Amino acid sequence: MTRTQSFAFILQTQIGIAVLSVPYDLHKSAGADGWMSVLIAGAIVQLILCAYVLLCKRFPQHNLFDFAPIILGQWLGKVVNVAYIAHFLLTTSLIVLMEMTFVEKWILPFTNPWLVLVANCIVCTYLAKEPIRIIARYNVLMTFLIVVMLSIMMTSFRSVDFRYLLPIGQSGWSGVMAGAKSSFLSFLGFEVMLVLSGDVRSAGKSFMPPLLWANGLATLFFLLIVLVSYLNFSQEALDFIPQPVPYYLNGISLPFLERLDLLFLSIWLVKVTATLISYFYCAGKGLSQLFHLRHHAKAIYVLVPLVCALGFLWRSEERMEILGKIVEYESYIILGIPILLLLLAWLLGKRGQVLA
Repeated sequence: MTRTQSFAFILQTQIGIAVLSVPYDLHKSAGADGWMSVLIAGAIVQLILCAYVLLCKRFPQHNLFDFAPIILGQWLGKVVNVAYIAHFLLTTSLIVLMEMTFVEKWILPFTNPWLVLVANCIVCTYLAKEPIRIIARYNVLMTFLIVVMLSIMMTSFRSVDFRYLLPIGQSGWSGVMAGAKSSFLSFLGFEVMLVLSGDVRSAGKSFMPPLLWANGLATLFFLLIVLVSYLNFSQEALDFIPQPVPYYLNGISLPFLERLDLLFLSIWLVKVTATLISYFYCAGKGLSQLFHLRHHAKAIYVLVPLVCALGFLWRSEERMEILGKIVEYESYIILGIPILLLLLAWLLGKRGQVLA
């Protein structure tokens, strides 16, 4: 996988399910200052990515599932690997649940949810079982969709009112930081680089810039989504709009196109599928290394139908809220483990050898 492909892989994984709900989540935590929270969260992720790259540079051509046992020992290393596999599967389950809920509300209210589930299952299995270079090429091809999504969002400025953002700083730093905490999970997806690191062929160049660019563009994307929502809806109105993005697009009509919201959501579905494929691949990769399987495809054939079926059985707003809380709390631990591994590797002088 090239540096450009690693850039597209991280970007596609980060921009997924949170697109529709992040403005509302930030509104609840930071009010009109939610856009500031996005910038702070993006900056924090940049620092975390720098630490991740430093860790991966100590173990060239190895991924997390390889060097965790080297640093911590076989048993404790396997515990960390299992924790990451569980994280990827829990996150995937939450994405499936949220996707089904949004599709039912906005796109296919009268369609049997099983059909959406089976379609997801087929697409994810078809691509997630492939080698990493195939998935990376798919992500590169899908990158242009981000430009299309932003173009759709910028179609109309008739109802924009900059007074909705004033006064700046009205929520105080406590509110802004609370918003940064809630929006931080919207940036999830960058942690997959720990699994991809062993497959990046950088030809002697650092693969830090592509990752930082990917997260920087993801931050810009979320910032624009939040600003468009905040400039078109007052804070009082946002209290009653959990998904402001499709609600805003639903009110726009062009001479040649009536339902911009359906066009945007159709593209969004493709983006969500790319995120699912990335997480399924990482979970399958970890499971195959844990059980010494030759290829991760065998794990994918089991994981994808299992997660999709469990997602359907757990299909309720109450259970989705519980799963969301679980993913939120375990993500903070999962994202902090590599920093601890970096410190231990530095203190113990652990390094990996370059493979021939």
